[in-house]
Amino acid sequence: MNLKAILLAVSLIGATASAQAAAVVEFDADNSTATEQLYTFQSKNLTGGSFDDWISFSVDSYAALSAGINGNSTKSVIFTAFDLYDAQNGTRLTIGDLLSYSAKLTYGAIEVDSIAPAQYWINIKGTYTGIPSYNGNIALIAAVPEPSTYGMLALGLGLIGFAARSRSKFSA
Repeated sequence: MNLKAILLAVSLIGATASAQAAAVVEFDADNSTATEQLYTFQSKNLTGGSFDDWISFSVDSYAALSAGINGNSTKSVIFTAFDLYDAQNGTRLTIGDLLSYSAKLTYGAIEVDSIAPAQYWINIKGTYTGIPSYNGNIALIAAVPEPSTYGMLALGLGLIGFAARSRSKFSA
């Protein structure tokens, strides 16, 4: 292994350990359905004036992803990152949108039309003064083909059947 791969592995292990210590992620079985998986997360024991948390979750089938976060503090809280990463290779896939409503209230959002089945991370970074907290959710909505997709499939199968039938007439 080269040094770069070793450093990446060590940093990923450290990121995973900090996610377990700093934020709690739960599968929301009460509000999940056959086509939608919901996860919730919240900060725990923020200290030191800044945070760099990693939220880990898995996707079982192709889905659209929608994630949101909100933070508040008695004085100020600022998100500096709310990004989606591929957990296998550590590649950043999407940079989240961040919005500060006021010094005490801030938001973030990630929207992805389609992600493949895999393990993913969301990185949450920020700074704060006072007594802070943040919470959010991750919604995975199963990809459902549009009716026109089924129409194209039926047309294609019909054309294949017609071609096979025509071929069998000429070969007989």
